[in-house]
Amino acid sequence: MGVWETDTLENNFNEITKEIEKMKEITINKFKKLEESTGLTKIKQFLPLHLTSFKARLSEKRGSWNSQPILRVEWNDYKTDKHIKEKGLAKGIFFEENWHYVYVIFDENKQDNLEKMIAFINSVADSDLENHLENVKRQKINASTQEKLFNIFSEIGISTTYHGYKTSRSKDTTKMSYEFPSEIRKQIPTQYSESKLDDLKKSLTDQVKKIWDNEVNKIKAEKAAKAKQEKEKEHNKKLALLLAKYDMELEDTWSELLDVIVSKNKYLRLAHYLEENRNDWNDGYDFAEGGLSTFTIESELDKEIEDDITSHMYENWNGDGRVFRDCKYNYSVIYGIAAESDPQLYKDYEIVKEHVDSDH
Repeated sequence: MGVWETDTLENNFNEITKEIEKMKEITINKFKKLEESTGLTKIKQFLPLHLTSFKARLSEKRGSWNSQPILRVEWNDYKTDKHIKEKGLAKGIFFEENWHYVYVIFDENKQDNLEKMIAFINSVADSDLENHLENVKRQKINASTQEKLFNIFSEIGISTTYHGYKTSRSKDTTKMSYEFPSEIRKQIPTQYSESKLDDLKKSLTDQVKKIWDNEVNKIKAEKAAKAKQEKEKEHNKKLALLLAKYDMELEDTWSELLDVIVSKNKYLRLAHYLEENRNDWNDGYDFAEGGLSTFTIESELDKEIEDDITSHMYENWNGDGRVFRDCKYNYSVIYGIAAESDPQLYKDYEIVKEHVDSDH
C-alpha cells in the first residue's frame, strides 16, 4: 500500500508513519550490523559545559549619582541564565538575569564577597559534573572508534601516506601524508581531558582572585594616599600655628621648632637630651653633657639633679646610655618637673616631638 490522492488524509498520514518507522528500523539494523562487523560505534559529540563560556572582568555599577567598581563573571547565552535561575546557583551575589552576568561589589573589609563569587563558580562546576563525566566516556569511545577506523583502513590496504615530490623543484621523493586522515580526525571529537572541568574552574577562580586582589589593593592604596594627604594637611596646619605661636618663620621645620621649644625650659631641655643619649650612646655621653651645658643651678633640687647626672657621666659611666633611664633623676622624672613648671610648653613639646620622631 502507499499514499494515494484519492485516499483519506488520515490514511495517507498513517502510511507515511509506517514507512518512516520501517526506514528507522532498517537504519538502526544497518548501524548494528556495522558495529558488530567492525567494532565501530557511532561518533558522539561532546555535551556543552556552562563553565566553558565563563570569564571574569572588572566592571562598573552605575547609580544615580556615582558608580562603583564591581567584580563581574559573565557568559553569552540565555540557556545559562535559565540554568542558574532554576538551580538557584547565584546565592549571596547579584544576578542580572537576561544580561548574562553575576557580580559582587569590591570591599576590602568584606572578603566574603570574594568567597561568595568563588562559591558560585564551584556551584556551576558541580552542575556541569554530569555532562563532564559523560564527555569523558564519549572521548574514550570516540578515540577507540578513530583507532579502529584507521586499523580497518590499514587492513584493507588504504594508506595514509604516499611518496611524492614536495615541490616542483624537488629531485627526490619524500614520504608525505594524505589530507583525508586529518579531515576524518576533525570530524571525530577526541580532544577532551578528564581534568577539563577542574581546569576551567581553577582558571576562572584564578581570574577572579587576581581581579579582586588588584582592585582591593588599589582601593587600599587610594585610601592610604588620601589619609596621608589629610594627615599632612593637619600636620602643616599644626606646624603653622605653633610657628606663629613661637614667633618663627613659616619656612621653619618641625626640628627647628623643637630646638626653640626645649630652649625655653631648662628641665625640658635636659630631659630631652638625656633621652637622646639613652637612644644613642655611640659618642659616649655627649648628649647628656650638652643638656647640662645650659642647665643653671638655681635651687637645691637643681644641684641634686646635676650631681646625679654628672656622677653617671664621669664616675659610673659604663658605655651604656641607658643609665639616664635608670638613675634617680632620670629623664622621665625631669620631664615631670618640666610639665609641672610649664604645662602648655610641655604639651607643645609632646606634639612637636611626635612629628619629629615620625619623620625619622
